Amino acid sequence: MQIELGSSLPPGDPHGVSVSLPLWQDTVGWAYRDEKVLEKLNTGYPRFFVPRIVRVLAQQVVQHISKSKFANTLAKIENIDDLDALLVPGKAMAMVCLEHLQNTIKDDTFGAFVINHSGNIHPLEFHTGEGGDGTSEIFAVIFRGSSSKGEPKALWQHTGYGICSRCASYWLSTATWTKASHEPDVDMPTTISSTKAKTKLRNRIADLLCSEEQTVSGNDVWLFHTGMSAIAYSAHLVSGKRKERPGVAVFGFLYVDTFKVLSHIHGFTCTLYNASDTDLDQLEADLKADPTRYEALYLEFPGNPLLASPDLIRIWKLSREYGFAVVLDDTVGTAVNLDLIAHTDIICTSLTKMFSGACNAMGGSLALNSKSKYYSQFKAKLDTVYLDTYFPPDAVIMERNSLDFAERVKMANANSELVVELLEKNSKVEQVYYPKGSPSQSYYDRHRREGGGYGFLLSIVFDKPASAIAFYDALEVAKGPSLGTNFTLSCAYTLLAHARELEWAAKYGVVEYLVRISVGIEDPEDLLGRVRKALAAAEEAA
Repeated sequence: MQIELGSSLPPGDPHGVSVSLPLWQDTVGWAYRDEKVLEKLNTGYPRFFVPRIVRVLAQQVVQHISKSKFANTLAKIENIDDLDALLVPGKAMAMVCLEHLQNTIKDDTFGAFVINHSGNIHPLEFHTGEGGDGTSEIFAVIFRGSSSKGEPKALWQHTGYGICSRCASYWLSTATWTKASHEPDVDMPTTISSTKAKTKLRNRIADLLCSEEQTVSGNDVWLFHTGMSAIAYSAHLVSGKRKERPGVAVFGFLYVDTFKVLSHIHGFTCTLYNASDTDLDQLEADLKADPTRYEALYLEFPGNPLLASPDLIRIWKLSREYGFAVVLDDTVGTAVNLDLIAHTDIICTSLTKMFSGACNAMGGSLALNSKSKYYSQFKAKLDTVYLDTYFPPDAVIMERNSLDFAERVKMANANSELVVELLEKNSKVEQVYYPKGSPSQSYYDRHRREGGGYGFLLSIVFDKPASAIAFYDALEVAKGPSLGTNFTLSCAYTLLAHARELEWAAKYGVVEYLVRISVGIEDPEDLLGRVRKALAAAEEAA
């Protein structure tokens, strides 16, 4: 049975972080902004789709400012209905958004304000506070919707700075100046309980990252309200060491927003390498030709969606020789399966994914390697400018969701291997991308923990487009954006992430008709039965 188009995932959860796209054509419609599809979406992945409740609050903010003594700031705007707002929890985040919009939309005017829970408004430049977890004040960057050229949406998606749906719900149901009729659906924890939850999260992440050779302290882990905001913050840490427009090596085909936040938002000159040994040879040659070329190298281990694992030890040696930081995203591999901290300077993780598993709360983390030569520099910077933006209810839910993280990873590992074995036997399947059995498995195995597996994520290329579409449409699992859910979740990955750059993505092996599956913790026989049924449909496709 398919979940209805546009329904939240999990079904019925107003704070679910995925949305059902049950048919291939639904994803095509989403990717190319077909109004017939878009109008049916009740929700979406919170960075790809600004939650409706956040949009409601944004309009309330615009109306509130337009009726205040600061309305003259917006005097050039003839139609107040054309105004919109980016809502973020911190002043520094608002400054990044404001400066980016001013630099990219030069023919427009903008306003930036902070609003507290009582409705008091202050212009951003005169506000001395830095913001926080979204409970007492929010920051609004006002822009004209009709001439924004999609830049506010890009900021929202690429940086992960935007407030969460629970934060918006809290403001709409408790702030006296909002006029929206909204029933409370957020349990606000006490300061003590949310602080305890965040401490437990930091310590839990630190314990997972530890190995026999190296310990990690909870004091070397920082929490963020989204995974992408952790990546964006890492960019602040590694920038400014060298050139005016610093260079970054992007090794392997990274998650779309990592590449774009580095290049589009932070202005790095990014050089993209595939995850092969040949590309590593090229990286070394480039470094020999220009030893100060890169401030940092970003990679995922393994990559998404092709699950390749680069030679991390060789990368680490090059980084020590040529003086660049290694920033690694371990979301797909997980610290349960892999021991990576000794060969990275920074590890970023999207807690929204398997760490949570429940698909109902956002979060991210950044951890430092205490033995890194950059540790003191990065630690000092974080201790000085870090702002806790994690909305308390999300943190409490994340702490509860992650209690059994290790056990769930192991269950998903086992299920994934069974699914891969089944897929590889089918004549319609041209290739399965998975760490086990891949050409780069030896590099993965170097870092695999005792008892660790090969993860929950796999991608499939079929013999022809019709087979891929038939398989996807017939697969009776949840389908939509995101990964790392307790329930199996599939998507037409390339259309979701690269619909407007299909030829470019194909150059790196990410073809249009690739099907990605994030395997869950369901009963294995039931899951295999669903996959067999979908394969049968692929075999019957014309």
